[in-house]
Order: sequence, then C-alpha cells, then structure tokens
Amino acid sequence: MRTIILIFGVLLFWSCANEVVPRPDHILSLQEMEDIVFDLSILNVVVQSDKASFENESITPLAYVYKKHKIDSLIYAQNDLYFASRPLDYEYIYRRVEKKLQALKVAYKQKVLAEPTN
Repeated sequence: MRTIILIFGVLLFWSCANEVVPRPDHILSLQEMEDIVFDLSILNVVVQSDKASFENESITPLAYVYKKHKIDSLIYAQNDLYFASRPLDYEYIYRRVEKKLQALKVAYKQKVLAEPTN
C-alpha cells in the first residue's frame, strides 16, 4: 500500500511539474498582459455602452489594442492561453487589473462630485 501511494505521489508531482501549455515564441511580460487586459476591459465597457456607433463606423476595438501594444491576435491568444495555464500568474494579472479599474472608478466619482452643479 505504501508503494502505491509513493508511486501515485511521484506521478502526481511529475505531472504537475510539466508545463501544460508551451511557452509562446513571443512571450509577453506580466505587466504587458496586465496592460492589454486592462485596455480590453475598458474597451469592452465602451463598446457595450454604444454598440451601434461602433458597428456603424466599423470601428474594431481589438485592432486598436493590438496596434497600441504592437501585437497581433495570435500573439495575444497564445499568451492568454499560456498565462491561463499558470493560475497564479493569471490571477495576479486579473487582480491587478481589478485594482486599476477600482482606482479609476474612485477617481471618476471624485471628479464628478467635485464638479459644480448648475
């Protein structure tokens, strides 16, 4: 019984040590991924608030983000998949984005409250 548990433990350790998703050729840093996810979050809200304007003008927010960060959709997809396979890194990215969004929300509320009402 001890042998079976030992073998199972070694196999479990070995399987966890292997990378599930290979590292992309063009790897983005955690900070770069954070910036991209933040921009995508902001653009998603903007598009959802006025979807018709974006459709009428044929504006593609994703193209803007890719151009701004000098990447393409393949690089983003590969990096997103890679970081998603690394839960601690992925959580770190999304927690940082959440903090940025909360700070932006607070700053916006303060600005609105500071404006004089007519």
